[in-house]
Amino acid sequence: MAENRRNPGSALWCLAPVFAIWGCGGGQSPNAAPGSSPQTVSEAQPVDTIQPVRAALQRVVEQPGAIQPNEETRLHAKVSGFVSRLSTDIGQRARGPRFDAKGVQIQPGEVLAELQVPELVEDVRQKEAAIRQAEAELLLARKSLVSTEANISAMRAVETEAKAAVVRAKALNDRWVSEDARIAGLVPRGIVTDQTRDETQSQLRATQAMRDEAQARVTSAEAMSRKALSDRDKAEAEVQAALARLEVAKAAAQKAKVLLEYTFIRAPYDCVVTRRSVHTGDFVQTGSGRMEADSLFTVARLDPVRVVIQVPEADAALVNEKGPVKLSVQALRSGELAGTITRTSWALEPGSRTLRVEVDMPNPEGKLRPGMYVYAKLTGQLPESWTLPSAALVRQGEATVCFLAENGKWIRTVVQTGHNDGNRVEILKRQAPGSTIQWVEWTGKEQVAAKAAGLVDGQAVKKAEAANLAK
Repeated sequence: MAENRRNPGSALWCLAPVFAIWGCGGGQSPNAAPGSSPQTVSEAQPVDTIQPVRAALQRVVEQPGAIQPNEETRLHAKVSGFVSRLSTDIGQRARGPRFDAKGVQIQPGEVLAELQVPELVEDVRQKEAAIRQAEAELLLARKSLVSTEANISAMRAVETEAKAAVVRAKALNDRWVSEDARIAGLVPRGIVTDQTRDETQSQLRATQAMRDEAQARVTSAEAMSRKALSDRDKAEAEVQAALARLEVAKAAAQKAKVLLEYTFIRAPYDCVVTRRSVHTGDFVQTGSGRMEADSLFTVARLDPVRVVIQVPEADAALVNEKGPVKLSVQALRSGELAGTITRTSWALEPGSRTLRVEVDMPNPEGKLRPGMYVYAKLTGQLPESWTLPSAALVRQGEATVCFLAENGKWIRTVVQTGHNDGNRVEILKRQAPGSTIQWVEWTGKEQVAAKAAGLVDGQAVKKAEAANLAK
C-alpha cells in the first residue's frame, strides 16, 4: 500500500478492473471501510445532489394464498330413516331457497335426497284428525253458548213477568185491606153482617198469599237468571278451551309436518355438491352434526369465492379493509384479477404470527375453484416519513450507506432504513459524523449524492457538483 501511495500510476493500473466493473469515478471500492484513504480519478463524472423528501410510500406485500368456498356446509339427517331417492351427485349445482323482499321464504331449496319414514307420515295424519276433532268440539261449544244466551233471555222474561205479578198481587191486597177496614167499621152499626166481614177477611188473606207467592216467583226467576248467566259464562269458557285445544292440535300437526319435512334434504343456498356419502337404501341416523363422516352431503357456495391470504406480522399493520389487491391464479393464466380486501381477522394467528386476510371475488362462471393456488399483491399506505431514491443508497458489507456533501467532500454515512416501494426508501436515522454509535434524526436539509454507487468516503466534490450545491 505504501508503494501504491508513492506511485499513483501503479495504483490506478491495479484498480482499473474495479473501475470498469462499477463504471464510475473514484479510486476506491464502494465497500471501502470508513477512514480509508480516498483515491481520485481524473475522469470521474459529477454526481447530482438531492435532499430527503417526506413522502408516504406505498408498500406492496406479495404473499401466496388459496381459494376457498364462500360457505361450505355439511348436511346431516335430522330424523332417522332409509334413503328412498337421490336427486343429485357431486359436481352438480343445486338451487337454494328463495325469499321475498321482507325475508319470508316463498320457495324452498332444491331436494338433494329424500328419506322414507312411514311413522312420521302416520303421525301427520293423526295430528290432522285431532285438528278436525278440536274443530268439532269448538263448534259444539259455540252452539252451547248460543243456547245459554237464549236461556238468559227467557229467564229475564220470566223474571219480568214475576215482578209484574207481584205488583198486581200487591194492588189486589191493598184493595182488600181497604175493604176489610171499611167492613170492620160497618159491622158494629149493623149495616154489614158478621158473615160478610168474615168473607172479606178471607179474601184479604188470599190476596196476601197471592202477593207472597208472586214475590217468591220473582226470587225464583232472579235465581234462574243468575244461573243462566253462569251457564253462559261457562259456555264462553268452554269455547275458549275448545279454541285452545284447536291451537294445540294445530301446533302438534305443524310439528309433525316439520319433522316430516326433515325427510327432504334440501340445498341451504345456491351451491355445488362437493361430496356425497350416501346411496339409495342406506339407513341414516341423526348425529351430532360435527363429524364430516356423519354428513350426507357437503355443499359449497362458489359465487363469490373467498381468497384467503396469510400476511406476515411485519406487514400486518399495512393491511386495511377496502385496500386494493391484485390476484394471479396460475391455473387460469388469465392475467391479474383486481379486487379489494373484504375483511381481516385483525388478530394474528398465535402459531404462525400471520394475519388472515380475505378477499371476496365474484365467480359467476365458476372458473375460480376451491383449492386453487393464488399469488396476491396487497398495496398498503405507509405513514409519511423521510425518503431517498433507491440509487442514493448502497449496501456496503452489512451496512446501508449514503454520501453527504460536507466541506467539499463526500462523507460516507451509515443509514437506518425502513420500507421501500422499489423507487424510494424510507430513511429513519443516520450516524452522527465521526461516530459509530450515535444516531441523529434527518432534517431534510442534508445534501445527499443522488447516486451512491462508485463514491468513496472523503472523495472531493467535483465542480459541477459544487455548482449544483450552490443552487
